[in-house]
Amino acid sequence: MRKLAWASLGFAVAAGLAEYVLKREELPLYAAALAVLALTAPLLRDRLRRAKALTLCLSAAVGLLAWWGYYQVHIGPSEALVGENVTISATVRDYVERHDDYERVEVRVKDGAPREKALLYRYDGTLPELEPGDVIETEIAVTSAVTRQGARSRVYTAQGYGLLGYIQPGTLAVTGRTARPWLYFPQRLSHRVESLCDELFQPDTAPFVKGLLTGSTVQLQEDTENYTAMRTAGVLHIVAVSGMHMFVLVGFLQLLLGKGRRTSLLCLPIIGLYALMAGCRASVVRAAVMQALYLMAPVVRREADGTTSLGAALLVLLLADPMAIGGAGLQLSFACMAGLVYLLPRIMRWMEARLPMQNALVAYCAGNAACTISATAFSVPLSAAYFGQMPLWSLLANLLTLFVVECIFAGGFGACALGAVYPAAGVAVAGVLDWAVRFCMWVYRAIAGLPAASLTMDSPRTWLWLAGVYVLFALWSALRKRGRRTPVYVPVCAAAAALALTLIWGKLSIRTGDGQVAVLDVGQGECVVLANSQAAVVVDCGGSSWSSAGDIAANYLLGIGKTRVDMLVLTHLHADHANGAETLLYRADVGQVVMPAGADDTDWQRDEVLAAAERQGVPVTLLEEQSHVSVGGMELDLLLPMGESDMNERGIVVLARMGQKQTLVMGDAGREAEMELLRDWAVPDVDILVAGHHGSRSASGPLFLLAAQPETAVVSVGYNSYGQPAPEVMERLETYCDTVLRTDEQGNVVIDLEENDDGKTG
Repeated sequence: MRKLAWASLGFAVAAGLAEYVLKREELPLYAAALAVLALTAPLLRDRLRRAKALTLCLSAAVGLLAWWGYYQVHIGPSEALVGENVTISATVRDYVERHDDYERVEVRVKDGAPREKALLYRYDGTLPELEPGDVIETEIAVTSAVTRQGARSRVYTAQGYGLLGYIQPGTLAVTGRTARPWLYFPQRLSHRVESLCDELFQPDTAPFVKGLLTGSTVQLQEDTENYTAMRTAGVLHIVAVSGMHMFVLVGFLQLLLGKGRRTSLLCLPIIGLYALMAGCRASVVRAAVMQALYLMAPVVRREADGTTSLGAALLVLLLADPMAIGGAGLQLSFACMAGLVYLLPRIMRWMEARLPMQNALVAYCAGNAACTISATAFSVPLSAAYFGQMPLWSLLANLLTLFVVECIFAGGFGACALGAVYPAAGVAVAGVLDWAVRFCMWVYRAIAGLPAASLTMDSPRTWLWLAGVYVLFALWSALRKRGRRTPVYVPVCAAAAALALTLIWGKLSIRTGDGQVAVLDVGQGECVVLANSQAAVVVDCGGSSWSSAGDIAANYLLGIGKTRVDMLVLTHLHADHANGAETLLYRADVGQVVMPAGADDTDWQRDEVLAAAERQGVPVTLLEEQSHVSVGGMELDLLLPMGESDMNERGIVVLARMGQKQTLVMGDAGREAEMELLRDWAVPDVDILVAGHHGSRSASGPLFLLAAQPETAVVSVGYNSYGQPAPEVMERLETYCDTVLRTDEQGNVVIDLEENDDGKTG
């Protein structure tokens, strides 16, 4: 019996229940109940069952207590400070992470707040060049690591952060250095590798190599085109340091030093150092522990056991931080590895019995396919739930590039090692690898552009299809165990046929009636899709959701069978209306972009959209006056109120006529713009009003609502600190409109224009 595997299972299940289901204050009671239940285990006659029951109950009780104790010690004291400004002294743990619109640094608090690992943010200035080991003093505004935008968030606690704070302007000062600078050698080494990548590789390839070698993807994420292509092709896992990296690293060392006990022992500290360099994320620790156990098994004359290794890695992570169970990275990493441990041997045996594995090419393709299928079998539902899409061509992407990626990984470290001593030699090696990276990126972009490159999970029918696939293969497996040798192509063809019907169903949903209006749930922002059987128009594409508004829009469009956006209208270029436009330009075939010609106070957003449009060959119209356009059976009036205050009042207002229905999208237009429209333009009766400025009290005035007389009003809004939607505005909308809907309560609001009622939400 694999006692360690059973113990880790009980601990993990208990931690998961504590994280997602049970009330925190009741956890000690549940732990006590499990301990009492463990006393009944000796009543079981079967020795094996008795041992399993005892192990599961006791480990689950420990798991509940561990989660509760961790929260009480590491999270609760910090949460008590939320909303306060405190002055802290802290030791810098890593280099400053710089993004387009903010910077952050990881520290360990020494004084002034609980002594926890913390993330400190700064949005209104530039942080100095801090180094690991620096001691700083600063005033911070404490914010919650447990909630984000009013909802439970597990992003930070799953990474071990007990405290978040915003650095107050002019308060940060470096006061000294730690007495133990050697503790931060891994961070310095990682930073040196990243610097060498910048020096040796070309600007278009260095971000990918840095992500591959160290797991740092900040620069790669800023390359929206390639990052979006990798996500759509289903290969982002290759820059999340995990088992592949450890396997290649150990294989490279064994190739240089030979296999044997000495090499295995030498690999152990290198694995540990690399895990520390990569930040000890869940996938890294899991891979390091499993690789270490695999290497040690022959040294101590034991057989390597995948299930035990997986359980040991999980237990190591959860003992250090039981709240890590809520992290997407941990869940996906262990789901992938569970598939490899359980399914890979079975799939390989099946392939070896049917394929000429003595052929090197066949063996490589078969092994690659088996690994991909095994790793994704258990992780697909999780990734679909977290990211809202399921890449359909990831197997092809892995077949074409995985070997090349492994060579880039090994060669990248070789180039950095050479470059540190002989720069010219490092540049020469990096020059060859540059073309390998470009080949991979070309493949990913090509695959991302294939029809149905990814399946959106926004619709219940796609989840029904996915569940059906698992049921289908479970039945096939059960029949085989009973002696019914049904060929594997039967469930494969059935799943493919069901997928085709699912995609066709999505296309048919928009073929009838006059089309639909969809106000998508993008958090605090706006993204409106106008679609009929002939065309699709997107008005605004920005928001505060964890997922990019561009991804949300592209996934929704794919769900209704649309791969082309005939026109993207950006009412103005504030982030909450345009920060997803760049992603949408790379994920969809956009015919035209329309934006106001007036100057915007966020020129960087305009520059990003214009650059992406130019790279994709998409024409951009800078609207200077009212315009009327026809797009695939839709009639659009693009209006410019030209208010005199801020950009909100000078943005584009869109009136769309689809069949007999009229939809008015106000963007962030407020009272000033509304009065301009009432004076200079005959505001028609509209069927649907997308309320201005997210329900702000400065918009949706009574005179304007009286003139427009909308039947249905939709407020696109998410968690915010502005008080939107204002209660008086909601009351006003409910007075003048038959139906009032809001995306923070209903999610995506989808209104079918063939219906005479208020449509539907989903």
